[in-house]
Amino acid sequence: MKYTPFFETKLSQIALGCDHYGETTSEKTSLAQLDIFFEQGGNLLDTAHIYGQDKAGDPSTSEQVVGKWIQTNNLRNKVIVATKGCHPHKEDMHKSRITMKDMMGDIQRSLDQLKMDNVDIWFFHRDNLAMGADEIIDMGSMLVDKGLVKHLGASNWKTSRIEEANAWAKANNKSEFVISEIQWSLAHCTAETWGDDTLVCMDENERLWYEKHNMPVLAFASQAKGLFSKIIEGKGDSLSKQARTRFLTERNLAIVPRCKQLAEELRVSPAAICMAYLTSQKNPTIAIAGSSKLEQITETLGGADLSLTAQQISFLR
Repeated sequence: MKYTPFFETKLSQIALGCDHYGETTSEKTSLAQLDIFFEQGGNLLDTAHIYGQDKAGDPSTSEQVVGKWIQTNNLRNKVIVATKGCHPHKEDMHKSRITMKDMMGDIQRSLDQLKMDNVDIWFFHRDNLAMGADEIIDMGSMLVDKGLVKHLGASNWKTSRIEEANAWAKANNKSEFVISEIQWSLAHCTAETWGDDTLVCMDENERLWYEKHNMPVLAFASQAKGLFSKIIEGKGDSLSKQARTRFLTERNLAIVPRCKQLAEELRVSPAAICMAYLTSQKNPTIAIAGSSKLEQITETLGGADLSLTAQQISFLR
């Protein structure tokens, strides 16, 4: 497992995505995945207040499962927990929940479900473009000041807004955003093809900003729903409807033979190539691995030590 420094600790460059735990992924399978991930050297768990939430106000089954696993195994000081709050209700994704009341309610409920006194990283799960970035960072800083959160992150924020927020934070002695979480994989995607205009997908301008500022990125949907693995294995027909809509484009299909060629040259799986593409970037990048199947997690972690050269990354691009 590769790691990247992060303040007083280090983060495994593959994080375990816990979004469907206790929901479509059974608790038994979820706990087994957590065991495998930790045994393979992983230490970063990605969850959220809304993960596993059937409707507004319901508990997060994801946070509950993660909290149970950590407490049962006495691992609080050995894993890094990242969770998120202030996500809009699913019924109205354009009605922001970045308010003081919602923020405090979400973090308190997350802590209760995780059975923790504080979380290592807490993300504003969406931006609110109608609010000043300075106002939002002031709110988030309160969580750090109260000792409820160690570090702040921005999930699905444009870099221009992160830069605006951090400029204010530096000038006014507030806590900055120190990590970002957006959609990023070897396959190109947009908010439009994803079907959610509140989402942020990596593009070249965003990537160059992260590289310039050396800011860590957590990349979700890092395997593009198995696009490359399935097509290379001749199982393209098994791609889900979502995968086809979001990722099955001429641009991405053109990358398939390159991914296949590099996987054969390095004698690794296409999944390992996809993960290494992210974990070998110039800025610290962490690929989120998530699956409902144990064997897929094992396969993904099989390439956890792989690094690609700048030439190989350019070849894939």
